Amino acid sequence: MSTVAYKCPNCASSLTFNGEKMACGACGSQFDLAAVEAMYAAQTSGGIDFDTPDEGYAASDVAQMKAYRCKSCGAELITEGTTTATECPYCGSPTILPDRIEGGIRPELVVPFAISKEEAQKMFEDYFQGKKLLPNIFKKDNQIAEIRKLYVPYWLFDCDADATIVYSAEKRRTQRTDEWEIETIEHYIVNRSGTMSFENIPVDGSVKLDNKISESLEPYDLTKAVPFSPSVLSGSLADHADVDAAGCEKRAVERVEKSITNAIRSTVTGYTSVSERSKGFSSKGGKVTPVLLPVWLITTVKDGKTYTFAINGQTGKLTCDVPTDKGKAFLWGAGAFAGVMGIGALILHLIKKMGSGTMLLVGLLGLIAAFGVIATLIGQLKQASSQTSASGYSREGGLQLSLEQDLYLYTKINRKKIEKQEQAS
Repeated sequence: MSTVAYKCPNCASSLTFNGEKMACGACGSQFDLAAVEAMYAAQTSGGIDFDTPDEGYAASDVAQMKAYRCKSCGAELITEGTTTATECPYCGSPTILPDRIEGGIRPELVVPFAISKEEAQKMFEDYFQGKKLLPNIFKKDNQIAEIRKLYVPYWLFDCDADATIVYSAEKRRTQRTDEWEIETIEHYIVNRSGTMSFENIPVDGSVKLDNKISESLEPYDLTKAVPFSPSVLSGSLADHADVDAAGCEKRAVERVEKSITNAIRSTVTGYTSVSERSKGFSSKGGKVTPVLLPVWLITTVKDGKTYTFAINGQTGKLTCDVPTDKGKAFLWGAGAFAGVMGIGALILHLIKKMGSGTMLLVGLLGLIAAFGVIATLIGQLKQASSQTSASGYSREGGLQLSLEQDLYLYTKINRKKIEKQEQAS
């Protein structure tokens, strides 16, 4: 059986219970028992867990499907059985050999393509219009090297997640007298527990597709999904999942924990500062669903380097790995800064408010404008980036709090004598 050594929040010495309060023999402080116990609240255990599927392909599926392994990049793909020749959607290599599919988890659902090849090509062509921070190599001759219609294997994660988080919080206020500056700091222990339910958090099961790209294509409308059958793959390829559900679970857990942590933190208000002391997570009802989601993969080659564009085959959302031209970004930012500084200086001159303090304020506004312009122009590039949470996949109702406890701990007072020079100023 584990034991807990309670320490004084004020001086870190040992605390003992005197029958009414938790008392510190070193500094003489006394604390409410409930507040001290909340500091050492037992954390929930077990983490976020999911039940993973284990149903393989049926004999009837295997009879209608073929598997391909690319000899160039190692990608493993599947098609319906009538396909006799194709190319790898990742590297474009035609040196692939057909074989009967073996192993793997059978997808339960497939989201059909709603974007045609012609529409995907048009999206690629339109991308290069009006992008101020595109490197100059993309200003002309943007030819498609390869365009591939691919069903990407995803694992969809569902769970009801519980979290308990303990915070240290402070309320600060300062008062001044003729001779003293008095700072009063009230210390609190804040305890929160709550539940959030998530469904259909997607994590791609392909090593070849960067998570930044796959997560940038979200979301998909799963209400339009159809049950899997080999005939759905007609005219396209499907990537064979080379990362199993257990391998993808970590990413789903990260997004769940980030989401519920942010939601609980938003309920802690009214304090000058708040910091986490400890937190723990658990879950129930966790399950995983294997699905195939539609992606158009387009590559273009510039100066010997291949750039990838990915389009959500259902919604048409586009992302890519095109870089930002840093020189152009600097010039646009500098232009915005100079413009704000010039207009601000002119206005201050006209109203006769020119001074170091007012110009400093104008300079800060100029920096804000510069960063805002750069961020907007970078956003136009639609660069692939990872999702930070799973808040978009929480069920209706969001966070349900089960514990909302704010406990006063102690007050600390700091006194600072005001020097005569400060008083004069």
